[in-house]
Amino acid sequence: MSPRRATMIACALAAGLAACGPATAPPQPIPFDHSIHVRVQLDDRKLACTDCHPGAEHGARAGLPALTFCLRCHMRPQGERPSKLEEQVRVLAAAGGPFRWIQVTRNPGIVYFSHRAHIQLGGMTCADCHGDVASWRRPPTVPNAKLKSMDACLDCHRRRGAPTGCVTCHQ
Repeated sequence: MSPRRATMIACALAAGLAACGPATAPPQPIPFDHSIHVRVQLDDRKLACTDCHPGAEHGARAGLPALTFCLRCHMRPQGERPSKLEEQVRVLAAAGGPFRWIQVTRNPGIVYFSHRAHIQLGGMTCADCHGDVASWRRPPTVPNAKLKSMDACLDCHRRRGAPTGCVTCHQ
């Protein structure tokens, strides 16, 4: 293949990838602060990732919390000085309209990923892939490149002695 043709193909691929979506995510319905919520006491323990992200431990997908879950705590103001964001949760609930968190990072359709396999079978934590979520003051606005990188996944599989055959992730 000529260098000119290779350059044209590379440019076409880059343009195609750029057209796949915006560099930043649309705004979330609420600028959720993980750093506050990970300190919350729920019964006799701190709030865990799996309390708000159903399926993370036992399913293929982690899921995003429904507004009704937020209302378990935020139906009434919390603390001495309730925040405006907390009031926003109640306003959204009262409006009764659609409420959707916007998933920022998605695997390509050719990749199969199971949270259950990584957490239960692999003994991993959420932070192993998602990083220090406990410090996040706002939801992510750009896809996490590490979660979309085949090289990063393969490196981790090799370090942990997990299978690396194509059909492990491409089913």
